[in-house]
Amino acid sequence: MVAEREDGRGEGAGSAPDGVPRVAGDAAGAPGSADAVGTARLTPYELAFMDGDFESRVFPMILDEAEGRGEDPARRERFAFLGTSGDSIREIIPPDAPPEMLEEYRALFYHAFNFWRFGRRLYVLDQAVARYLVEGSPRLEGWSFTTPFDSLYLQLPPNLFWASIGTDVPPEPVDGFFVTICGGCDPLEVDFTDVQVLMVLGIHRMRDGFSVVPFDTEVGVGIPPVWTEPGREAGMDFENVLPGGEISGLYSILTTSEAIKLVARALWYIENHTEDVTSAPAPERRAHDRPGSPPFSRLDFHRVRLGGG
Repeated sequence: MVAEREDGRGEGAGSAPDGVPRVAGDAAGAPGSADAVGTARLTPYELAFMDGDFESRVFPMILDEAEGRGEDPARRERFAFLGTSGDSIREIIPPDAPPEMLEEYRALFYHAFNFWRFGRRLYVLDQAVARYLVEGSPRLEGWSFTTPFDSLYLQLPPNLFWASIGTDVPPEPVDGFFVTICGGCDPLEVDFTDVQVLMVLGIHRMRDGFSVVPFDTEVGVGIPPVWTEPGREAGMDFENVLPGGEISGLYSILTTSEAIKLVARALWYIENHTEDVTSAPAPERRAHDRPGSPPFSRLDFHRVRLGGG
């Protein structure tokens, strides 16, 4: 559970012309607050691909094949047809994995490769930013979907957003989203951008793995942006459905529309508030990692703060 709800409007807070609350100094994410100092936690990429030699051995071979064949591995359907990709994915799929889970493993492999290919770009949202993206409901008028890199991972504050992989499965905390984009052209020769997203849930110390939910959308001229429409048929977007969760200010993600809306708002914020996005080195694990807390990442990252740039 998270600590008391923050809205970034304490002492020293003001408001910029765009309506985003501005917080003086380190008030957003200061030590002792719900999101501590905005440190990057261990990512699903690290859990699945950084131990051993898989990353250094397999991914360069896939890239060499893609370049040799003139294929763009960010195109999901073409990545699946690369011979090296098809052979290598067998190394990460457990022998007893049920057939219905194979698509999830393929999606994870696709995003992980492109995450590596574009420099393992990790963005960590402070809790105050995440709350603003929900409570402030920025409409993103006039904004065209874009990402700072063609593949990245957006990490949410711990235990703030909850979702489930199925109606009969208990909710889990959402760790974040892999986002990979690729340009395309439809049969009518209209350009668009294919957006592949992988929501990652259930990363915690008491579990070896994690859950994933893949989905995608298309953006471009003439394509209605899905993040402008309500995400639920009944109730408010991101409204908590966990018993007692409203006391701690928790949010729920029930639909893919809500998930895409959150991703779009985060990317909009990153593009339009560059002063609030700062580069940070990988956390000093021995100095900060403590029993009972989420393990920290080994990756450099970008911290996204609310008016703290």
